[in-house]
Amino acid sequence: MLDYAEFVLNAAVAFALGVGGATLFGVVVYEFVHGLGHGALISRVIALLSGLLLVFIFTELIGTLRAVIATKEVMVEPFLIVGIVASIRRVLVVGAEADNVRGTSRFRDVMLEIGVLSGTILVLGVVLFLLRRARLREAEVRREATHTDDLMR
Repeated sequence: MLDYAEFVLNAAVAFALGVGGATLFGVVVYEFVHGLGHGALISRVIALLSGLLLVFIFTELIGTLRAVIATKEVMVEPFLIVGIVASIRRVLVVGAEADNVRGTSRFRDVMLEIGVLSGTILVLGVVLFLLRRARLREAEVRREATHTDDLMR
């Protein structure tokens, strides 16, 4: 009974994320198209990229829920990817803001935030790399063990 309730809740969350992601995608594209010709193109492109990265986060979370439903295991990798994408998205937003605060006291804070976010991206990337490398080694050891068992028969 609890497995069924967990499945229903996970499916409902995935559905809500799908609806939210599709809606966000529509809004982001609509705002980009209607904003063309009004203001700087670069700011419109950055807003579009930021919105599309947020849609990608929704998509990655849906994929993670699909994997959880299928395997009944929570995998760490998708959350690391979401963290990397969210940090990159924030760097883009803060970077765009940095141009407006150049020469003010806020500029130092913005640069510090970009530095911290860059460090976060680096650490999450290294963790993701190490996790995937460990998983590949584990699969290789399993493959060798299976091969050895087959030879002994």
